[in-house]
Amino acid sequence: MRSKSLDFRAHQPRLYNQELIMKIQADRQVSPLKEQKDSQEEFQQTERHILNKLIIADNFSQQIPKSANWEIANFYSHSSEGLSEVRGNFRPFEIQPNNFGIPIQNLVLRSKPTISLKSIACEINLTFRLIGDSAFFIITRGSGVKDPDAMICKFKKDSDSQRVFVIFGANIGPGNEFKFFKKQEIPELEEINEIQDYVDIKVDLIDNGDDKVFITAVTTNKRCMNSCCNKFIPCFRDTHIMLAGNGDGVLLKNVAVKQVERVESNHQQPVHHECCEIF
Repeated sequence: MRSKSLDFRAHQPRLYNQELIMKIQADRQVSPLKEQKDSQEEFQQTERHILNKLIIADNFSQQIPKSANWEIANFYSHSSEGLSEVRGNFRPFEIQPNNFGIPIQNLVLRSKPTISLKSIACEINLTFRLIGDSAFFIITRGSGVKDPDAMICKFKKDSDSQRVFVIFGANIGPGNEFKFFKKQEIPELEEINEIQDYVDIKVDLIDNGDDKVFITAVTTNKRCMNSCCNKFIPCFRDTHIMLAGNGDGVLLKNVAVKQVERVESNHQQPVHHECCEIF
């Protein structure tokens, strides 16, 4: 079993910080990627029965404030320190929705159903709103929000601005601090709403299960961003999906999760399954 203790001292100190981060992650990828490739046929046999299975389909703008698919806990994230953590125990899901969805700032949702990523992928469709200075997190693969093997996709909006950045990364810094692998901006809105400081975003994320994660993000004015990050660690156990928010306001409207075929090439367009209502 791979050790999750990351020793920065073992790497050359002359490298710049970001170069050091990328080298550490590249070194960590070698063994699990080889293991995944060598066991591909065996993994396909065990996962064949769940291919194209719809795991979760929740619309929080229409449902009563309970869901059997999720449990919740308090969530803390300090962006300047790169620290995130769950505070307290997970408890049954029960959040009162408003007209758009459920407020999840300073909360983390953990799915009760699990996903499998040994030889197939998982597609996550969701719609959410960021208000003021806020952030939304999608976390897969890991055993918890601090797990260095977890895939983290973070959407960050600043106050009095409708600029939104998509940040891929993992908690591989000293003390399990978040370190980014890739950062990209969703194109700005043409007209900034000065009265209501929020942005609605629809996301289609494909966790490919190997080193790659693909994402398409669309704002309410149909500005679109496509991105891929290939810096993640394969996962050989069933894991939960975690969705978290922090800041001034985060509203989650809907979530759909489906097991799908893996995308075989960086240049291949992922097949999108419209499982969620769009805005």
